[in-house]
Amino acid sequence: MFKPKKANQPKLTNRLKTMLEFSENWSMDQQERYVFQYYHNKLKGLDPNQINIHGVELHKTAEGFIMTAIIRHSLEKKLNLQDIRLVVRNTEGKELARKDFNMEYFGVLNSLRARPWIFEFENESLLVSEDEINDKMEFEVVFEIQEPAVSQFSLQLDENWSNGLNEEQKTSLENTLAEMEPTKQDEISVSAFNLEETEEGVSVYVLIRNAFNEEITISNLPLQLFDATGELVAQLGFPLEQFTVNPTNARPVSLHFPQSVFKKENPDWTSWNIQLTAQ
Repeated sequence: MFKPKKANQPKLTNRLKTMLEFSENWSMDQQERYVFQYYHNKLKGLDPNQINIHGVELHKTAEGFIMTAIIRHSLEKKLNLQDIRLVVRNTEGKELARKDFNMEYFGVLNSLRARPWIFEFENESLLVSEDEINDKMEFEVVFEIQEPAVSQFSLQLDENWSNGLNEEQKTSLENTLAEMEPTKQDEISVSAFNLEETEEGVSVYVLIRNAFNEEITISNLPLQLFDATGELVAQLGFPLEQFTVNPTNARPVSLHFPQSVFKKENPDWTSWNIQLTAQ
């Protein structure tokens, strides 16, 4: 029995085409507009609810490089960019530069619109040597999603710490906290800020930061201690007996590594660090 051939069905697509427009804050001649229109016409349509950036040209300068790109979107609402982070890669995917940009003057894009913009990357933003950047080289540029982070923490001192520190020491601890790198939202950060060597071992002073929106309780803190050579000196779990930290607070704790758990003789404490180990 023969089955009739089915007619080829057209492929359905939800690809959306954008319309190119130009910013009033960027004065360009007609030839430049034609160039951007040419590159825009070659771009494939967007999926619904997508924001895209396409690199057009890269020009090397003495201070770094200048890149032109087209930003377009298919959101159902207007696009109002604030701060963005861009990563420039070569055609093999190697990252060449990374930089944050404030997009205040870029303006607002209506739905299904595209707009060219210029981005300047100084040498300080390069992730490779200047020799790897060539004028008019082929490249690609992407948005780097910035995970939400918490940078403002309040110092949470229990009675022992409050009574044991004078005002100058409290101020110093608050300054140390303010200088720490932000913590990703909904994470716990454990950062050591001081080490004191004693005859019995070393005492490490740690700030535990809570970037959750609720109180957290820690019952055990397993840590590894490394010296200046990067070698493991000690590994120990510290029972903290229901150690609570309030949301967006940082609470200090002192932890002692006795010499009996040292895995190395005569550690070099000119620099050191700790790492949280899996329980």
